[in-house]
Amino acid sequence: MHFLVATLTPFDRDGKPDLGRLRAHILWLQALGVDGFVPNTAVGEMGYLTDKEREGIQRTVLDACGGKAVFPCTWDPNPVTTRYLTDAARDLGAAGICLPPPLLYRLDDDAIDAWYRSVQPRAGFRMLAIQDPDCAPATLSHERFLALRAQGVLAGGLDASADLHRLRRLSLSDPGSIFATDDRVLGGARSLPQLAGVVSTLANVWPQLCLRLHRGESQLDAAVSERATAVRAGGGWRALKAVAGFGFRAPLLAPKRELWSGLSPAETPR
Repeated sequence: MHFLVATLTPFDRDGKPDLGRLRAHILWLQALGVDGFVPNTAVGEMGYLTDKEREGIQRTVLDACGGKAVFPCTWDPNPVTTRYLTDAARDLGAAGICLPPPLLYRLDDDAIDAWYRSVQPRAGFRMLAIQDPDCAPATLSHERFLALRAQGVLAGGLDASADLHRLRRLSLSDPGSIFATDDRVLGGARSLPQLAGVVSTLANVWPQLCLRLHRGESQLDAAVSERATAVRAGGGWRALKAVAGFGFRAPLLAPKRELWSGLSPAETPR
């Protein structure tokens, strides 16, 4: 079962993506033994980055990943830009891309189906659907997901429901295609061998703790779950950025210190 990290985006004092720090962060994580990276998702602030900035982040992660799998999120409100970022990821050597349904709108299966078909990469380059109820109100039905899988449009999916029963049903119906993407189920995911793996955000800050749990130290489950819950209460992934000192760019701000100051210090080096 693979262990991927949904990477946060560090910013410098001028509010620009700090690619030097991002590179050091990726080198550190890959040296610890993570299996791959998922940059430019919601936790990477995809909605507030230009296409050139996102391409630069893709390039930096792929350059520093040491051959590990990289699945950038290439979403953009403009489908032309989505295809541009998808082609750039493929040309840079990514293992594939991940993509949510069109954001903002509650769409039916036909509209979401057409969206994925419009972005479908060339043969041999994988596209993973993102299902995240916190970010995307549109949800592809499981039946349509399986149809797109059978037709080769989708290679799998990232599910952020934090629902182990749902994850069990999805993974049993399509073994090896689903990644669990909420750290609250990091420990429980080990009971679902049909999963392709997990995508952790906490691992940006506490990678060794998360990897130990992923590798079987079940006694750490409560500690990781408590940390995931505390992060959500402290401002979500913005609290993680504050703990890591990764910087912010408008319109996003650091949460109030009293909300996250009780979190454990970030692991080092960084």
